[in-house]
Amino acid sequence: MAFILDDILLAPFKAPVAGVRWIMSTIQKMADEELLNDQPWKERLIELQMMLELGEISEEDYTKEEAVVFQALRDIRARREAIAREQRAAAGEDEDSGIGIYTGYGR
Repeated sequence: MAFILDDILLAPFKAPVAGVRWIMSTIQKMADEELLNDQPWKERLIELQMMLELGEISEEDYTKEEAVVFQALRDIRARREAIAREQRAAAGEDEDSGIGIYTGYGR
């Protein structure tokens, strides 16, 4: 009975905190999804290729923009790999467990 009374009396204080916590969690999820979304960068690369073929940009400008796109794609991939490592560590899995593909490029 005391717990129900506590919940009723503290509701005006708990509800706003829970609401703010939910809002912050939602914002965090949206930010994570945006940081891990590589589709806009892939579309930008296709757009750059089309612009180059149509003569709208020079080869030099294309090379500069392409470098920016590839760096963004590498950053997204690194974030995805870091998240996967954190999830494996949280699940207690070994770093080298599972199936891997050797590409010959660093670790």
